Amino acid sequence: MGQTTHEQRRIADLRSFQILDTPAEDNYDHVVELAKLIAETPAAYITFVDTARLWFKSVVGLPDRDIPRERTFCQFVVETGAHLLIEDTWTDPRFDVAPDGTIQRRDCGPGGTLDPPRNNAGSIRFYLGVPLRGDTGSVLGTLCVADFVPRRMSPTVISAMEKLAEQVTALLELRRTNVALEAERETFTTLFEVAPVPLVLSEEGIIRRANHVFAALVTDGDTALLNGKMLARFLKEQPENPGVVLETELHNEVGGVLPVNVYFTNLNIQGTSYDLLALYDISDRKEKERVLREQRTQAENAARIKDTFLSLVSHDLKSPLSGIYAMLDLLATAGNTFSEEDRDEAIRDLRSSTALMMEMIQQLLNIHRLESGQLRAERTRAEIRPIARDILLSLSRQVSEKSLSVDTAIPESFSLCVDEALFREALFNLISNAVKFSPLGRTIRIEGEVLPDGGGEVRVIDQGGGVPEEDLPNLFRQDIKTSRPGTAGEGGTGLGLPLVRDIMAAHGGDVSVRYTGLQGTCFVLSIPPV
Repeated sequence: MGQTTHEQRRIADLRSFQILDTPAEDNYDHVVELAKLIAETPAAYITFVDTARLWFKSVVGLPDRDIPRERTFCQFVVETGAHLLIEDTWTDPRFDVAPDGTIQRRDCGPGGTLDPPRNNAGSIRFYLGVPLRGDTGSVLGTLCVADFVPRRMSPTVISAMEKLAEQVTALLELRRTNVALEAERETFTTLFEVAPVPLVLSEEGIIRRANHVFAALVTDGDTALLNGKMLARFLKEQPENPGVVLETELHNEVGGVLPVNVYFTNLNIQGTSYDLLALYDISDRKEKERVLREQRTQAENAARIKDTFLSLVSHDLKSPLSGIYAMLDLLATAGNTFSEEDRDEAIRDLRSSTALMMEMIQQLLNIHRLESGQLRAERTRAEIRPIARDILLSLSRQVSEKSLSVDTAIPESFSLCVDEALFREALFNLISNAVKFSPLGRTIRIEGEVLPDGGGEVRVIDQGGGVPEEDLPNLFRQDIKTSRPGTAGEGGTGLGLPLVRDIMAAHGGDVSVRYTGLQGTCFVLSIPPV
């Protein structure tokens, strides 16, 4: 026969307490002992009535075993919801006990009278059972006392038993609450540990629990080592208001620093207030922000440099152009009044101004190509001494006019991995500057050396008056002009050294001033190994 809807609800209520088949518990045993003392019976027990069995939670004076539901008087307490008192189970006319132990209520005979009882004398002669009710009113089981001889029970004892039954119900409610709390705790623990973000549970700034993700960031991953430590030891700042994101730094025990966002909320766990903090690594975002700031700064600097540079270039180009225009105008209007010597001098001046302007334009183009990436250094192995010799040959007139000596202290076998055309231009600028700033009769020395790391240096050393100290910080900048006339009044574009810097940067190398002063200046081209 199927269960009724009422019985289905009762069984569901019973199982919601998760009490069936649990180990013995002192609280329930104490109630049973107290019931035995109050009723002055040899047996007492707490039972829960399942679908087909009677299960003992606590028992004294009887065997501790399951009994089929239909063989118990407790089934009738569940059915009626009221206490059941049987002073003598052998003679009570309300029940029949079959030979197999099944207990049934007796039916009325003809005329409404009860048939004679058919009791199969069992061991229990006296029975009192009171219902155990859940919060929905369902009867979950019974609190019972029993004796092996017939006896009477006063209403006072019955009332005391009902009070004890209420205590059992309170224990059940407490148990269900604790079971729910334990389930919540296990859920919290699981979520806490498997969370992919660092989590910390703190009480008044003291770490009470941390998950493995947090422990891996600040220690060797052992969460137990963090319990009891101050949170401020790891977090530079702590949030004060729930729901507000705080950007701060997380410090580990070996000095590492990680930028993080911190979120937190308040939790009340068994009357204690805790802060639950979740941390998010923002190092990628901070790095992107840093790169963007640098790019913005570079763009802003480039714009300022471009404006300054264009202003300088327009001024520098204007001078030779003005000179050319004035000379051409003079030639056009002078007619035959110019002597042959004057005309030759004018042509020389025109050529000089034009050459200076062409050199400036070429250097501007090369700087632009290098900085925009249009011109790249294609490095191959090249012997440096022949390059220096060709440069000196092109400058032989200037060297001769100043009676300079050139000591090329570069071994024939000395070679570097360079873009030969670009490196030639860089070395040309340094040698031509050495010629330009050398007094009459002095010596220029060109040296080459292989470095221990496989790279190399080429040094150009003059005996001029040195670079003014105030010019040194800006010597290789194109936006600040540091060009000065040479010892014989030679002019310059002011773009040579910035071009050298860009050429060396394209090689992954550098140009520097090793020393300068009254004894002369040493410029160094440094080329890294391939």
